[in-house]
Amino acid sequence: MGAMSGGSFLLQHLLQGLFLGAWAGGSLLLLLPLIRAVRRGAVRYRRLQSLNAGTALPSVRRERGLWSRLVSRGPLKHLREEMEIAEMRAGVEPVLALMLILAFGGWFGAEAAVKLLQAKFAVGADRQIPIQAWLLSSGAALFLASLPYFWIRFRVQQKRQRIALRMIAVVQNLIGHYRPRLTLAEVIVKSSDSMPYEVRSEWRRLELALHMKGVQEALYDFARRVDNEWGDDLADLLLIGSHYGTDVTEALHHLTLRMQTAKRLEENRLAMITVYRLGTTFMAGFAFFVVGFNIYADGTNYRHYFVDPAGRMLLLASFAVMFVSMVMVVRSGRRAF
Repeated sequence: MGAMSGGSFLLQHLLQGLFLGAWAGGSLLLLLPLIRAVRRGAVRYRRLQSLNAGTALPSVRRERGLWSRLVSRGPLKHLREEMEIAEMRAGVEPVLALMLILAFGGWFGAEAAVKLLQAKFAVGADRQIPIQAWLLSSGAALFLASLPYFWIRFRVQQKRQRIALRMIAVVQNLIGHYRPRLTLAEVIVKSSDSMPYEVRSEWRRLELALHMKGVQEALYDFARRVDNEWGDDLADLLLIGSHYGTDVTEALHHLTLRMQTAKRLEENRLAMITVYRLGTTFMAGFAFFVVGFNIYADGTNYRHYFVDPAGRMLLLASFAVMFVSMVMVVRSGRRAF
C-alpha cells in the first residue's frame, strides 16, 4: 500500500512538472508566431507609410523583432545552423519547447523523488527535517533539458564524420571535373550531381552560395560547416585556383594522398570516441542506480545522501561530473581527421 501511494505521489509530481512544461512550451509555440505576425503587420504598415510620405525604406527594412535578432545571432543561431547541418526539419522553437518540458519534469520529478525517499526511508528526527532540494532539482532540470541539444550535437557529429570519411571521394570527383579554363562556379555545378550522398547537400549549398556571396566567403563557410581540416585545405586550394587562375590539379592529387594516409588513423579515433560515448552513457545511468540501490538496501543511507552536507555535495558533484562528461563527449568528436 505504501509502495503504491509512494508511486502515485511521484507520478503526480512528475505529471505536474510535465504539464507545466507543456504549458510553457505550448505558450512559446503559440506566442512566437503571433509576435511574428504582429511584427510583419507593423513593418508592412510602416512601409506603406514611408511610400505615401515619399521617404526612403532602408531603415524600415533593417528593423527586426527581438526573436529574429536572437535567432540570427548567438546560441540560437548556432543551434539553428546545427539543426540545418543535421538535416532536421523541425525549427528551433519545438526544440526549445521540448527542453522546457524536460526541465520542468526534471525539477518536479527530482523534488518528488527526494520527498518520497524521505517519507519511506528517513527515521526519527530526519522525517521532520525540511529538505532543500532546489540545488538537486536544478541539476536534474539542467541535465534533462540539455539532452535534446546533446542529441542534436551527436547527429551533427555523425553527419560531419560521414563527410570526413568521404572527403577523398569528394576531391577525386572534383579532380575529374576540374578544368583551369572553367570558373569555380562552373566546376562546382558540373561535379554536383556525382558528389557522394553524404556531402551533396553541403555541396549544393556551396553552389548556391557562390552566386550570393564572394568566392572566399562561400568556400570558407563550406569548410566551417563540414568542420574538418581537409575541407579547409580544399577551400584554400580552390580559392588559390580561382584567384590566380592557376591549375591546382596536381595539388588536389597530393591532397588525396595525404587524406588516404590519415583515413586509417581517423577510423581508429572514431572507434575510441564510440567507446568513450558508451562508457559515459553507462556511467550516467549507473550513478543513479547506485544511489537508489544503496538507499533501498539500507534506509540509513538516506541520511548520507540527503541530510549530511557532505553527502549532498557529493550528489551535486556527481550531477556536475555527468554533465561535464556529456559536454566532453560532444567535444571529443568535434574535429574529424
